Amino acid sequence: MDDLYTMPVLLFFYLLVFKESVDPDSSQIEQIRHTELLQAIWLSTGNIKKEDIPKFSIYELDSLNIISNKTLAEQHAEREKKIAEQQKANMLNWMGVKPNGKQY
Repeated sequence: MDDLYTMPVLLFFYLLVFKESVDPDSSQIEQIRHTELLQAIWLSTGNIKKEDIPKFSIYELDSLNIISNKTLAEQHAEREKKIAEQQKANMLNWMGVKPNGKQY
């Protein structure tokens, strides 16, 4: 209790807002901790190619879809868009066209 009396008022308000708005015991915060741990484990193995590092973001590793505040329909649409872009890039690469539209 003595800590509360000696704590600066501004720090007290910051901590109060953090506790009330962020809720450090929520499932979303727990999922962030879990996905950051997974990300650290995967990236520390040394077996990840440099171009594959963005695939290991906490949003990609969130298997329960708790972290993002998007609806399932929005997440599905984004996933379909990413898949379509990847398929297009693969097809252009197979045809020998560079990403800037020129032939190899």
